[in-house]
Amino acid sequence: MKIRYAKECEIKDIKEIWNYCFDDGEKFVEYYFKNKYRKQNTVVVDEGEEIVSSLQLNQYKLRLNNKIYDTSYVVGVSTFPQVRGRGYMKSIMKFTLKELYKKNQLVSILMPIDYRLYRKYGYENCYDQLEYIIDIEDLRRFKIDGRMYKANEFNIENLVEISKKFLEDTNGNVERDEKYYLNLIKEIKSEDGHIYIHENNGYQGYIIYFLNGENMFVREIYYKNIDSLKSMLKFIYNHNTQCNKVTISAPINDKIRFILDNPKTCDIKIKPFMMGRIVNLKGYLETLEIDSKSELYTNVLVQDEFINENNGVFKISLKNNKLKVQKCEEKHDVQFNINTITQLAFSYIDINEALLLNDTTISKDALELFKIIFNKKNNYINEYI
Repeated sequence: MKIRYAKECEIKDIKEIWNYCFDDGEKFVEYYFKNKYRKQNTVVVDEGEEIVSSLQLNQYKLRLNNKIYDTSYVVGVSTFPQVRGRGYMKSIMKFTLKELYKKNQLVSILMPIDYRLYRKYGYENCYDQLEYIIDIEDLRRFKIDGRMYKANEFNIENLVEISKKFLEDTNGNVERDEKYYLNLIKEIKSEDGHIYIHENNGYQGYIIYFLNGENMFVREIYYKNIDSLKSMLKFIYNHNTQCNKVTISAPINDKIRFILDNPKTCDIKIKPFMMGRIVNLKGYLETLEIDSKSELYTNVLVQDEFINENNGVFKISLKNNKLKVQKCEEKHDVQFNINTITQLAFSYIDINEALLLNDTTISKDALELFKIIFNKKNNYINEYI
């Protein structure tokens, strides 16, 4: 068994594994391997010159805690059935994490098919979404102010502008520029989806949706103001002869539930969506800008089984609004595994929740430092590949 990056000639083999393991349509697979696949970002297991397992590291810029990080999104983790159970997944994940560290990537993200598979590699849930399931008829009373248009390449700048406004109160997003939306339009088309934009004295919102029999799935509904949201909810209602229900995915801080006539008839769930991982603890913490005149330090024992550089006791010192992090041989004040550190670093939980979840305590000075460094925020990301 050899783990390495893919070669140019192996795209057919990697596509074969993808098709075997994932139930994606032919048009989407064609789109993906034409627009997203890169051999230099694909890790494979070579067993006797046969590719039997692979994963891909799609590259994004992640805006996390007011900083932008080059980030690998781990997708397409797949193995042929004849070699499952041989530990190939563990080997390929271990190789990948070491490679990400060597490339000086500080964080990584992953959408799991099963959280249990990836927690042991240090990934942990860092993003949730709200899911609404609404009877179409419950949207009858809204009205459209302005007009709805099918979006295309000429609306790219408008889509970018709407997303920036909509996402300004959330954390952990992927940077969405013109290139991003050009690619997204192709992706949605490959899945037989639709993008419509709302215009009312300027472009105010957009909606991405799919018609699946009697159910409409709304992947995104982004808006600058409540009038735009109401207009797009009415647009959803206009499909009442085609669909009975609509499922809407939205950020945790979304406003739809506040304007429904009777939210009790709507099924609203919080759904885990994306996992994250700190790849380089020292590197990440030292990028943070801390708004505090305090001078504090604490020693933290971090457990990371797959990236040795993250494993051990770290002295975290705050001075002049910056953190300094270095390994030490001193006694630790508190102990966390990389999963908990990741959730703190992604601002998914705060220190009080971390202490509760780990059934542990901390000194007063250490608690103050952690409260200064880690602030819980509304995390939101909506990338599928």
